[in-house]
Amino acid sequence: MPPHVDFTQRHIHRFSNQPAVEQQLVRDFFAGKTGFYVDVGANDPVLDSQSQHLEALGWTGLLVEPDPDCCALLRQSRKGTVIEMACSSPENAGKLLQLNRAGPHSTLEDRPIALGAVVRSTVAVRCETLDTMLREHGAPVGFDLLSIDIEGHELVALSGFDFAHWQPRLVLIEDHVTHHRKHALMRRNGYQLLLRTGLNSWYVPAKASYTFSWAARFEYLRKYYLGLPSRKFRYSRQAT
Repeated sequence: MPPHVDFTQRHIHRFSNQPAVEQQLVRDFFAGKTGFYVDVGANDPVLDSQSQHLEALGWTGLLVEPDPDCCALLRQSRKGTVIEMACSSPENAGKLLQLNRAGPHSTLEDRPIALGAVVRSTVAVRCETLDTMLREHGAPVGFDLLSIDIEGHELVALSGFDFAHWQPRLVLIEDHVTHHRKHALMRRNGYQLLLRTGLNSWYVPAKASYTFSWAARFEYLRKYYLGLPSRKFRYSRQAT
């Protein structure tokens, strides 16, 4: 069986991949080199973390998380700089908004996007744009990994991020694919979709030339077009 991805030859064998292979694929993408991460929606220090396994290899970076309880745990067990704020739009910068706490599915949205997630409590959190956070904490231009998993608030948060200035090498964005707006935003900002691991879509600069197997092309078509109507229906039932 061929590997899921050949990053050396820039060839995608499989578009849709299980979450279990995500961390190894991320390490393969960066070829074992250390770098700088920005983890937006860091949540738990270890469980389902996008950055903890990289930090263990010597990476440094920023852990953006609005929930005060999660921030306390992050400060105890992680080396990255913890930013206790919610990442949101320029219009929300400096405001206090209500975070709907639902464990790993906590969100600034009216309700969690994850199917079955239940809000247990709320807490007021301060908001800021990602651009401001990165400038204030000295993030390098062209940093390596941007991971953004904030339960349906990704589009709002990315309205406060200057892709042309920061130019991250790899962007992992949670996308339940109930619409194409996140995908369209990434394409407008010069990024191409490589693959998916679980609910995460992988984007790299469009100038990076990748080829795709026929199986990977079909998996993309099925995920983003053929399966969209039924997925929209399932998620609409959650909202009612």
